Amino acid sequence: MLKRHLLLASVLAGTFAITACSQETQDKTAAAADSAAEDTAANTDAAAAETEAAAADAEVAAQNAGTEVAEGAETAGAAATDALANTGEAVVVGANEAVSATAGVVADGAAAVEDKASENAVEAEQQY
Repeated sequence: MLKRHLLLASVLAGTFAITACSQETQDKTAAAADSAAEDTAANTDAAAAETEAAAADAEVAAQNAGTEVAEGAETAGAAATDALANTGEAVVVGANEAVSATAGVVADGAAAVEDKASENAVEAEQQY
C-alpha cells in the first residue's frame, strides 16, 4: 500500500511540475509563436509574389508558343498552296507531253500506213 501511495505521489508531483510553467516560459512561448506567425506571413507573401511572377512568365511563354504555332501554320499553308500549284503544273506538262507523244505515234502510224498503201498500190499496178 505504501508503494501505491508513493507511486501516486510521484505521479502527482510530476504532473504538477510539468503543468506549472513559469511566466518566463509562457512569455518565451508567446514570442516564439508570434515570430513563427510573422515568418509564415512573410514566406506566404514571398510565395505569392513568386507564383504571380511564374504565372506571368507562363502566360508570356504561352503567347509566344501560340504565335510560333500560328506562324508555322501560315508557312505550312503557303507551302501546301505552292505544292498544289506545282502539282497542277506538273499534271498540265505531263498531259501535254502525253498528247504530243500520242500525236507523234499516231502520225508515225499514219505515215507507215500511207507508205504501205502506196507500196501496195504500186504493186497492184505492176501486177495488172
